[in-house]
Amino acid sequence: MKRSLFGLLLVLIMSVGFAQKEKELKTPDLPINEDTKLVTYQDVITQKGSPQELYDRAMIWVKKFYKNTGEVIKKSDRDAGVIEMRSSVRIFSILKDGTRSPKNIVYYNFRLECRQDRYRYTITNFNEKATAAAPIEVWLDKTHLKWHSGQFEYLNQIDVQIRELIESLEEGMYPIIEKKDEW
Repeated sequence: MKRSLFGLLLVLIMSVGFAQKEKELKTPDLPINEDTKLVTYQDVITQKGSPQELYDRAMIWVKKFYKNTGEVIKKSDRDAGVIEMRSSVRIFSILKDGTRSPKNIVYYNFRLECRQDRYRYTITNFNEKATAAAPIEVWLDKTHLKWHSGQFEYLNQIDVQIRELIESLEEGMYPIIEKKDEW
């Protein structure tokens, strides 16, 4: 009886072990800048408007999107059509029961540049809050001594939040339609 129970337990443990090995972790598909080797979201968006009009729309969006614009905006120059920001996203550890537990904050640099009928955003320099610079790019390296599978989850969380930010920005940069009150 003890042997069969032990054998059953051994088979169960081995099957769980093999099942975990079969589930290969997929490296998150993040945009990596070829020159800097940093995670970098960058695009040029065509949008009608002068540089100053686009800058004004961008500032309206920034003030709606970020609660603490005084801390987020590091430089703003309407004449040059440039807004430089530093902000953050929060990452969470997923516990075994599926609940999310706050893990840390990841800071990033965000630059908006406005030109005639187009603007460009650049979001890069992602660093986990730590005593020294802790770039998130090391989380992509499975051979790193401190690597663990949860880091791929953190990268995916960052990606989702940044893509939501970009979507919000693109919506916020559309021309403001003024409604006439005709009655």
